[in-house]
Amino acid sequence: MTVDDSGAPVVPTHHPAPVRPRSAWSRPLGALLMAAPVALIALFGLGLLAAYSLRDRTASSPAPQTLTVTATPKTPNPADAPDNRFLAALASYGIADNGTESVRQRFMEFGHHTCFTLLPPKPQPLAATVSTILTEENNDVVAGNPWSPKFTYDDAEHLAQAAIGAYCPDVPR
Repeated sequence: MTVDDSGAPVVPTHHPAPVRPRSAWSRPLGALLMAAPVALIALFGLGLLAAYSLRDRTASSPAPQTLTVTATPKTPNPADAPDNRFLAALASYGIADNGTESVRQRFMEFGHHTCFTLLPPKPQPLAATVSTILTEENNDVVAGNPWSPKFTYDDAEHLAQAAIGAYCPDVPR
C-alpha cells in the first residue's frame, strides 16, 4: 500500500512528545522538603533523650531525706580571728598602729604579703621578706604619711613573725 505505488510499504514514524526539562531547583527543593521533617523528628527525639538522661534521679528517691544537726562546742571568739591575733602579736612586740585604720590595714597587708612570699610554689628566704617590709614601711614614712611609724630591722622581723603565727603557721620559722 503505497501512495506512489512503488511497492514499498510506508511505515508511519513515531515522534515522541518533547520532554519538558525540569528546573534546576525542583530536585533539591524536593529533597529539602523531605529532609526537614525527618531532621525535626530526629532533633525532637534527641531532646527527649537528653531530658531523660539529665533529670535528677535523686529527687525521686524513695528514701526519706535526713538532716543531721550537731551543736558546736563553743561560739567562735572574735579575738581568735587571724587579724586580731596578728594585731595583738604586733602590740606585744611594741609595734603600734597609732589607732589609725589605714596603718592597721597596711600592717595586715604586710602580714599577708609575708605568707605569700614564704609559701610555695616559689618560697623566698625570711630575710628577703623582712627587708622588703622594712623598705616599704620606711618608704611610707619618707612619702609623708604622718601615721606610719618608722621601722627598725627588728620591727620588720617581728611583723613577719607575727604574720607567720597568725596567717600561715605551717611555714617553717
